[in-house]
Amino acid sequence: MKEDRIAMYRFLSIGFTYPEERFEEVIDKAIQLFHKSYTNLNKNDYKITGIRNLKKGLEEIKGMTLHEWQGIYTGLFISNFPKTPFHPYESFYKEGLVGGNVSDEVKEIYESCGLEVFDEREFADYLVFELEFSAFLLENEEGCKPIIKDFFENHLLSWAPSFFEDVKGGSDVPLFYKSLGEMGYSFLTKEKKLIQELSNEG
Repeated sequence: MKEDRIAMYRFLSIGFTYPEERFEEVIDKAIQLFHKSYTNLNKNDYKITGIRNLKKGLEEIKGMTLHEWQGIYTGLFISNFPKTPFHPYESFYKEGLVGGNVSDEVKEIYESCGLEVFDEREFADYLVFELEFSAFLLENEEGCKPIIKDFFENHLLSWAPSFFEDVKGGSDVPLFYKSLGEMGYSFLTKEKKLIQELSNEG
C-alpha cells in the first residue's frame, strides 16, 4: 500500500502545480496511472472521494486556452483583488503570511535529506513541494525515519487538510480544483490516522 500512498501524494502535487503547456495531457496521463492506486487505497479503507468529478472538471478546463487556465490558477492561489481566496503555503496557515519562519524550517528539513528547492520563485513550504517531499520520504523510509514523524505531524498534516477543506468548500471554485481539494482532504484525513497509529507502534 505504501506505493499507492506515494502515487497519491505525487498525483496531488501534479494537480496543484501551475499549469504549463500540454498540462491537460499531463493530468490525463496522471489520472490513468493513478487509477490502480486509487482503487487499492479505497480497498484499504481510504474512502477517497472526488475522482469522478475531477474527470468532469478536467473536461471543462480542456475547453479553455492555457492562458485562461493559468488565469484561473493565479486568481485562486497566487494573486487576486481584493483578496486571494486560497494560499497553498504552510506559513500562511500558521503565521498569516506567505514565506514566514515556517518556510525556513521546512527548507532546513529538505536540506537535512540532501534536497534543495530548485524553483527559487517559490517558498519551501509551497503545497506542491511538501506533497512531493512526502512521496520522497515514503520512498526513502529507512534513511528518513527520524524526519518522517516530525514532517508529517508538525508540517504537512498540521495545515494541508485545512487548505484542501477550504478549496473543496470554496465558492466559485472550478470543479477540477474543488474535486482535487475533496480528494486531498479525504486522503489526508486517513493519512493522519495512519501516521498516528504508526507513531504509537514505534
